[in-house]
Amino acid sequence: MPVALSLAGGFAVGFALRAWLQRYFAVAFRIQFAAGIGSLAVLAGWAFEGGAGDVAALALLLAAQLSAVMLGAWLFRRRRDGPVLAFGMFGNPTMWSLPIAAAALGPRAAVVLVAYDMLTQPRIAVGVRLLRSRAPDRQSARTALTDYAPMAGAVAGVVLGRFVEAPDVLPEVVGVAGTVIAASSAVLLGIAWPRERWLRLGELRLAGKALALHLTFVPAVLLAASLLGLAIPPALWLLVLGPFPMATLPFSRLYGYSVAQAACGLALSTVVALALLPVALALL
Repeated sequence: MPVALSLAGGFAVGFALRAWLQRYFAVAFRIQFAAGIGSLAVLAGWAFEGGAGDVAALALLLAAQLSAVMLGAWLFRRRRDGPVLAFGMFGNPTMWSLPIAAAALGPRAAVVLVAYDMLTQPRIAVGVRLLRSRAPDRQSARTALTDYAPMAGAVAGVVLGRFVEAPDVLPEVVGVAGTVIAASSAVLLGIAWPRERWLRLGELRLAGKALALHLTFVPAVLLAASLLGLAIPPALWLLVLGPFPMATLPFSRLYGYSVAQAACGLALSTVVALALLPVALALL
């Protein structure tokens, strides 16, 4: 309940102030992305102590998500917002899955989500590259430094962990920091939310097609691996059965894609994720 209230409250604050703050959105988003999420990446990389089974499951998830993104990019290649729809296949590890996992499973179980999200940032780099390459609004090369900052932070954290033992309290710090980042992301999501009419039948149908791919391809791969004997970290089910990434809307606004399409996708995927939450929790 506190997690839900912090996310809903953050979104409400951003939504209420969007008329005044939307002009500053690009700067605020990139500061949070580079400094906030980048710092969380360092802590997560330092705290991650996954065994061989966890690493194998994360590697399988990485391969499945990248395959889903490439499949989505091909399926929606004729759509102007195809890159945004394909980017949605990565799921929502920080704003959705992390706070729920921390509340349901404890901070140590939640670290695997942050570690996966940050240590495999090259997968996001693939998505960002796809977004930037077809962006209606041309992007400065300098903005790539902030767009790829979390990956550098995660690598730095792993390197730090090889020389300095992580404190026992670090998983708890990662859980709290992740919840704070999720709340601030909710504020930014409210600021980025379109002021014009965004709930349209055409956008909703297209979002439904992308969501169908998101909720079938990767979960099916993990389920098959689980039936074959691979232990899937419980928190990963919250990710693969969760909504689209929050970043789809900010990236749509930054790069010039349709914010209405992104908003439709986020709204639809969140409603469906709430309906599937009991299923995800039953798999924990």
